[in-house]
Amino acid sequence: MRKYEIMYVLDPQDEVTKETIGWIKEHYEGIKARLLKEEEMGKRKLAFEIKNKTDGFYYLTQLEVDDPSSLQDFEHEAKINQNILRYMKLNIG
Repeated sequence: MRKYEIMYVLDPQDEVTKETIGWIKEHYEGIKARLLKEEEMGKRKLAFEIKNKTDGFYYLTQLEVDDPSSLQDFEHEAKINQNILRYMKLNIG
């Protein structure tokens, strides 16, 4: 079992943010990941423009997965999701 911390920078529009967080949680369930912690850090100014956006909504999750390869499939889908501006994954255990 491996633990990961993933920080997302999402499109800051309220309805889009809620929809994207729902999409992330749904996909976590699909890969049988256990969501240990989540934190909505709010809207913040970006250091540089990403996809023509100057603000982003920061969302932090900690999760645990049995099969790390299932997380790779999720990452591929996250890369093509237009509402996820950036994300960073860190292996924490």
